[in-house]
Amino acid sequence: MVIVLFQRLKLVLFIVLVSIFSGCASIDGQQLLEKSETTHLGYQSSSALAKKLAPRHDIGDADTGFYPLSHGHDALLARLALIENAQFSLDVQYYIYRSDETGNLITWRLFEAAERGVRVRLLLDDMQKRNDEHIAHLNAHPNIEIRLFNPHQFRNARITSMATDFERLNRRMHNKSITADSVASIVGGRNVGNEYFSVNTVVDFGDFDMLLYGKAVEETSEQFDEYWNSLYAVPMELIFAGARAVTEEEMNEMAEEYGLHQKFSEGEYDITQLELYQQMSSGHFALFWGQAEVWYDLPQKVEGSSSELVLHLSGALANTQEKVMFVSPYFVPTEYGTQQMVKAVKRGKKITIITNSLASNDVFAVHGWYAKYREDLVRGGVEIWELKDNADLDNQWSITGSSTSSLHAKVIMFDRRKMFVGSMNFDPRSLDLNTEMGVLIHNAEFTDEAVSEIRQYLPEIAYQLQLEDDELVWKDHQNDQTYTQEPNAGLLLRMGAWFAGILPIEHLL
Repeated sequence: MVIVLFQRLKLVLFIVLVSIFSGCASIDGQQLLEKSETTHLGYQSSSALAKKLAPRHDIGDADTGFYPLSHGHDALLARLALIENAQFSLDVQYYIYRSDETGNLITWRLFEAAERGVRVRLLLDDMQKRNDEHIAHLNAHPNIEIRLFNPHQFRNARITSMATDFERLNRRMHNKSITADSVASIVGGRNVGNEYFSVNTVVDFGDFDMLLYGKAVEETSEQFDEYWNSLYAVPMELIFAGARAVTEEEMNEMAEEYGLHQKFSEGEYDITQLELYQQMSSGHFALFWGQAEVWYDLPQKVEGSSSELVLHLSGALANTQEKVMFVSPYFVPTEYGTQQMVKAVKRGKKITIITNSLASNDVFAVHGWYAKYREDLVRGGVEIWELKDNADLDNQWSITGSSTSSLHAKVIMFDRRKMFVGSMNFDPRSLDLNTEMGVLIHNAEFTDEAVSEIRQYLPEIAYQLQLEDDELVWKDHQNDQTYTQEPNAGLLLRMGAWFAGILPIEHLL
């Protein structure tokens, strides 16, 4: 009771500070505590999505249909398909939601859905700075409601916010999901932004999502409601009061300014030319089937509660009999994690790590701390591969301007039988600070095939870390070359990573 009261007092203080420093009208903090609670509408059997995704054959005891979204263009198309086919509700939850071509395209489609009567709930983490007034105009639409999770109290002075309330603001909602009509969801590692969909970007993020149908969608919707109705999700009208609703004319002007219709209906980003689009349009789109579980942290983790997701994953790892493969862009195992992996290898388990090289990592500080443990891991028998910064990620659009490849997928495969896909990196920030979510898929055939495909392409797209003459080296099997220092990483980048590795910041990474 005392803890709950303290949390509420902190949020009341936040809303008072917002009213003072944001330039908006004064807001009664009690409004935050009395905000309306809404929940998902449940499976809509009359939805067009239900008719398209319902099983067409005997699925046995499987409770979830799923479809992998490994390419950026397919991931964008799938999100648009959910939005454009929604008839009742859309629940959208993201850590990063950029105001670029793909972000504006999705916003435009969400607005169109609201115009035809679909209820849109948009929950965004507040780490990324956005224009409050623009969001408030969208929020003022009668069918759109937007909430910010764990928001900054000084809207135009975020450095001041962090300096005065770092412990709270350092904890973020990293969850990523979109659900339409409580019929279909997309869960995985992608945020909303050009780099996640391989559009007009110098960095091509290799990422992974799952399109879901069935039991896992219900659990994803329950997860969304937990966050939406939590004390930490603040309605946009309390942050920026009195905004008028955005008009259809203004949204069309925005679309015209970015050339959204033309860009994604013809030329290099023509969605209609994608194989997935053809499958969906022809009715030949088929799901894989299996049992599934959606695991997620409770929103109270931002107040220091333990991680429910880590508890689930720890159990899955403990039950692994032979092999586990980790795919994580930001991999900081810590000293304890390193010791546990080496012990597991000594007990006969095979552990494979796939992560970024320094040249492909977009956060060199993370690499600096990862580098402190990788030699001990390799010596202990852990197999490590680092993605090349020029890897061909087999993306139809990747040749249109992307000059650097970077791994962003977060996947764990257990005994080639089960696959976990989600938002969680294998680092202290995901374990202790941010809230995370993901889905565990039980399908041995699919997982085994995925591992085999990864194994096939690893020698082409990644360096294998090995020991030669008792020194760590990077082996490029494709070109039969061996590097004795970080491949394709300049001196300044190597020095930056090294320096970050001696700073006392591991718990923040």
